[in-house]
Amino acid sequence: MENKELDVLCAGLALVNFPIHPIDESVFQNDINMVSPISLMPGGDAANQAIILSRLGMRTALLSVVGDDGFGTMLLSMMREQGRDVDVSHVAVERGNTTGVAAMLVQPDGQRNFCINRGGLLEFGLKHIEMDLLDRTRLVSIGGLMSLPGFDGEGTEEFFRKAKQAGAITMADTKKDLWGIGLDGIRGTLAYTDYFFPSLEEAQAISKADTIEKMAEIFLQCGAAHVGIKLGADGCYFKDDEQEFYLPAYPCDVVDTTGSGDNFMAGFITGLLSGWDVKTSCKFASAAGAVNAAAIGPNSAVTSKEQLLKFMSEHKGEGRI
Repeated sequence: MENKELDVLCAGLALVNFPIHPIDESVFQNDINMVSPISLMPGGDAANQAIILSRLGMRTALLSVVGDDGFGTMLLSMMREQGRDVDVSHVAVERGNTTGVAAMLVQPDGQRNFCINRGGLLEFGLKHIEMDLLDRTRLVSIGGLMSLPGFDGEGTEEFFRKAKQAGAITMADTKKDLWGIGLDGIRGTLAYTDYFFPSLEEAQAISKADTIEKMAEIFLQCGAAHVGIKLGADGCYFKDDEQEFYLPAYPCDVVDTTGSGDNFMAGFITGLLSGWDVKTSCKFASAAGAVNAAAIGPNSAVTSKEQLLKFMSEHKGEGRI
């Protein structure tokens, strides 16, 4: 597996982001609101993961769909520039369709809300995926389940089933279940999932369980081999057949939490493919999430593996990880 062409194949959400900061409830009371400089940047779970993974030294490719519009051209260009050799040659460009675009409304405390039009992403599915890529990659990550109605369910199950047949590790996180597919909608996919990493809010909504431990157990019973639950400022929880642990988060001055979960995923994947144990990989993932939260945007802060290792070294003995 070490000799495969790609380390990670990221499949799912990729769109253009407009971060707008700072925004609070008074925005709807004022005719004009003065904000910080507004810039364009790539976003979406799969795109964020791909960019950060490439900066952490992973050979990475993106699977998604864009429209044949200016935003699509811009997104692919930004992916090439901001990632380190992210392969976007397998991103489908659909004629007559539109590219996903999101306005990120970032509050002073770093929390955010989105105004999104997902465009052609709503139709992303198996028809956009070159399945021979699965034979050429070490790990496949879906970012994220429950966000792509043309892919969720039978599509993601088939994708992961073939990935497992090809010898790839499978990993997925989730988004808010806007389509109401519930646990039954991802049960088949979980049967082929090696690592499942929802956020606490998403895990609660999917499992209907009242404790973190029960949430994880439900996902394990569905077939996921390892379950991690991202707890935001409270760190993360992990459980499989051999171990169970909580890890608190690193301290950071929160500016914008957008993409911290995606950075966490990229950090965990990097640790795993570097041969680290699960707990060390979770620590590295937590560092990636913390560093990301200290800057505006979902992929503007983490720059290298060395940066995160230095961050971890500087924060030893602070009562955190």
